[in-house]
Amino acid sequence: MSTKGRTWVEGTRSRSSVVTWIPAPPEEVFSYVADMTRHHEWALDEITVTPVTPGPVRLGSRFTSVGKQLGKEWPSQLEVTAYEPPRRFEFTATGGPLPSPEGDPHRHEFLLTAENGGTRLELRRTDPAPPSWPGWVARLVAPLVVRSTLGKRIQTVERLREKLEQLAKEA
Repeated sequence: MSTKGRTWVEGTRSRSSVVTWIPAPPEEVFSYVADMTRHHEWALDEITVTPVTPGPVRLGSRFTSVGKQLGKEWPSQLEVTAYEPPRRFEFTATGGPLPSPEGDPHRHEFLLTAENGGTRLELRRTDPAPPSWPGWVARLVAPLVVRSTLGKRIQTVERLREKLEQLAKEA
């Protein structure tokens, strides 16, 4: 399966879905994706993720993150909002280059399904419009944002797939 993606807009939210197949079992893929401190290994932009909550990753675990885009550092707060091994992992992010409204963070949801001796991975993103944007601006700009970010989202998932393939070969 090649990596495929689509984007759409729901109100003032930009949404995307990127799907690929990884030649590794869901348990291994979940373990790797849920290790937030390793996201820098496959992210397109430089990123550092530091645990705030001690112990293993679980529902409610919190992290701080600093991503670098266009030469600027963007701090974020991350929280694990779904932890269902080996099928679903989700975290939210506040901060970053596009702030989110209070109580409506950016969402990153990984859905894993056993398929053909490996794992079908779907990464769903939901990005609310920044709170400073009036509704009419958000509705006008959101379609442009989703179209312009799909390529990067596909590249990110391809890098994740490639890293997991590399780790499987090394094992």
